[in-house]
Amino acid sequence: MTTRGNPDGANGLEPAWLLHRRPFRNTSLILDLFLPGGGRVGAVARGGRRNPALAPFVPLWVQLQRGSGELHTLRQVEPRAAAVSLTGTALYCGFYLNELLVRLLHRDDPHPDLWPAYEYTLRELKGDTPLDVTLRRFEMVLLEEVGYGLVLEHDGEGQPLSPELRYGWVPDLGLIPNKNGHSGADLQALAEDRWTPAVRRMAKQLLREALAPHLGGRPLRSRELFRGTS
Repeated sequence: MTTRGNPDGANGLEPAWLLHRRPFRNTSLILDLFLPGGGRVGAVARGGRRNPALAPFVPLWVQLQRGSGELHTLRQVEPRAAAVSLTGTALYCGFYLNELLVRLLHRDDPHPDLWPAYEYTLRELKGDTPLDVTLRRFEMVLLEEVGYGLVLEHDGEGQPLSPELRYGWVPDLGLIPNKNGHSGADLQALAEDRWTPAVRRMAKQLLREALAPHLGGRPLRSRELFRGTS
């Protein structure tokens, strides 16, 4: 693996983000990368543990070579900009985003519309928007991208949501009237991107319910780091 200057991304280099890395043999890494045209891609970075660019939240240029198995080989890598500087709880939120992508995206399944949403969300983690609101918005985009988007305009039977009723979330059906469920008024506010304190509390629970069937029964490690936010 080589690193060299190439600011315009020519010579076969593609933009990428590192989602996850784990040691492989003596000095190498197995990577989960996120590419706009390739989605989540697995790659071996030989000697990668010595490369400081292979870190979370560093925007990268990469060149990949397809192998005979499911993993690519990382042939070249270099930063395409300065790292997104996340600290404190925002850093844990960034790890949460990355873990969601690793857990919900199939390898080599392109999601070009998710790429700008991910980059925008990383920038938002440094901004003034409440972190939980930023996470909920991304979770909804991600669910939509993988084919399990929240339908907030009507219930599972096709009836418009009523602000006077309450609704429970049922996998594969959606929102079903349930007196112990979520407020219809809060669900309508969520659909309109109105984030009152009550909507924020409701959205946190609703998105956990919607994500749970796609996490394979295993808890998210990043969620354990910041229980008060995610």
